[in-house]
Amino acid sequence: MTVLSTLGIAERILVQSDGGSDFTSDLFQQACLTYGRWVRCKVSQPGGTGILERLNRTYKYQFAFRHDWHLMADVRAAMPDFHRWYNHERRHSALGYATPWSTLTSSANARNAA
Repeated sequence: MTVLSTLGIAERILVQSDGGSDFTSDLFQQACLTYGRWVRCKVSQPGGTGILERLNRTYKYQFAFRHDWHLMADVRAAMPDFHRWYNHERRHSALGYATPWSTLTSSANARNAA
């Protein structure tokens, strides 16, 4: 049992992307059907790629560019700590200065209590 399933949250993957050709291979389409779903976001769509672009910017400037990486293995080894910080410690203005994890658990608890 995973952490999300204990909160009553199904663990289906939602892949959001623009309509770029990167996401048109048969293998990609099959993976989306098997593990989740794929949503093409429109330009300037609220909740669309703007959120992902902002995440990428945060990732670059608060993780990737702060280190002098020599090996991809070092980047991969450091990613779990960044993800933990980003989701459990970093306060997000879009969430009323709450963390993503606290927002997720509060939402799940409220839904399960109803």
